[in-house]
Amino acid sequence: MSDPLRVALTTLPDRESAERLAAAAVAEGLAACAQVEGPVTSHYRWEGRACREQEWRLSLKTDPSRENALRERIHALHPHRVPQWLVLGASASEPYLAWVRSRPA
Repeated sequence: MSDPLRVALTTLPDRESAERLAAAAVAEGLAACAQVEGPVTSHYRWEGRACREQEWRLSLKTDPSRENALRERIHALHPHRVPQWLVLGASASEPYLAWVRSRPA
C-alpha cells in the first residue's frame, strides 16, 4: 500500500469499549484521530450460525509507519477473539497529512 494515510476500521460490542480503544490509540500516539460511530447492525456467520448484532464502528487515522503498532495495540485491547481489522489506504490534503504525521509517538 503506497497511500500516505491509513484508515483502520474495527467494530466493538458496545460504545464504552469503542471509546476506550479510541482514547488509548490517540493517547499513545498510534492514531492521530479516532472516531466512534454507531450503533451499526452487523450481519455475519460465526461458528456455523447466522448472527445479527448491534456494534460500534471505530475508525482510526494513522500514517503507514504506525500502522503495525496500532494493529497490535488494538488487538491486545479488543474484546473479540477475532476482531474485524480492515485497513484502507487513503489520500488526503497536505495540511491534514502534515497534522497526522506530526502526532507524538
